[in-house]
This record gives sequence, structure tokens and C-alpha cells, in this order.
Amino acid sequence: MLNKIALLSTLLLFIFGANVFAHSHLEESTPKNGEIITQSLKDITLTFETALEPTSSFTLIDGNHTAIPLSTVSITGNQLIANVEDDLTNGAYTIHWKIIGEDGHPLEGDIPFTMNLPENAAPPEQTGSELSTTDATTAETTAVADTETVLKDQAIEVNEASLDEPGIMNYVLPAIIGLIIVLGFGSYWLIFRRKQV
Repeated sequence: MLNKIALLSTLLLFIFGANVFAHSHLEESTPKNGEIITQSLKDITLTFETALEPTSSFTLIDGNHTAIPLSTVSITGNQLIANVEDDLTNGAYTIHWKIIGEDGHPLEGDIPFTMNLPENAAPPEQTGSELSTTDATTAETTAVADTETVLKDQAIEVNEASLDEPGIMNYVLPAIIGLIIVLGFGSYWLIFRRKQV
């Protein structure tokens, strides 16, 4: 009796064990389960132990349970592949996959991962020659600006001086009038004197 029970147990274990091992489990994934990604993620690849049926697929979900757009999931042998259409921001994500293996049994599972992209890098530091060139350019610009300021100030001073000082005509015109008057009186005096003589 014990021999029959042992034989039956061995047979059942072999049958169900073979059935379990025939299932297509996840073998590898990109990104990996629990991975922290520090660079842009462009594509997702899931590799299983056996070939997959055409109805196998997966979705990408963010921390708010919102589906992220993916290109059409393609099946190549034992792989599911899809491209990520938009750049992923920092946060938690989950790949939820559903497959049907060669044995016809449906399986599904989740692959959580985290995006942790670094902040925008600071601008590269300038080299010594670049700094020298920049300093020289700045000095030249400052010198030109100072020169223009001085010239403007001088022009303003000249204009103000021109407005304050009397013009040349203010001297010449009275001198001409005075000369005419003197000549007129002189001529009149000479004529008057000749008449007296």
C-alpha cells in the first residue's frame, strides 16, 4: 500500500512539475526589476524562457497609474520589445506584462523601476584662454564706452560755451557801424572846413 502511494505521489509530482516548468517565466528585462535609471530610457525589452504567442504584450504605467505611450509592442521569438515615445520624467514606473507561452498558459507580472535623471548640468567652465579673451573684450568695450562718454561731455561743454559767449557778429557789426559814423563825420568836417577856407 505504501509503495502504491509513493508511486502515485511521484507520478503526480512529475506530471505537475513538468507542467510548471513548461510555463514561460520572465528571464531578463531592460530595465531590470527595481532598477534606478539615471539616463534617458528609449526602449523596453522583456525576455522570457520560451517563445511567445502573438497576443502577448505589456504596458508602462507611472506613479499616478497613468499609461505612458509606447510604440507598438513587437514580438520576436521569446522577446517583447517597444520604444518609449516620450522622455520619462523622474519618478516611479511599472511595466505590467501579460503573455501566453508555448504551453498556452497565460502569465502576467510587474517590473517596477525608478527614473532618477540628474538635474541639468551646469555650463562647462571656461578655459584660461577663453577667460582671457572674454576679459580683453570686456575691457575694450568699457574703454570704447568711456571714450564715447568723454566725447559727448566735451561736445556738451563746447555747445554751452558757445551759447554763453557773444558771437563774432556782436563785435563786428557795431565796429562797422561806428566806422561808418566816424567816416561820415570826418567827411562832413573836411567839407565844412574847405568851405570856410
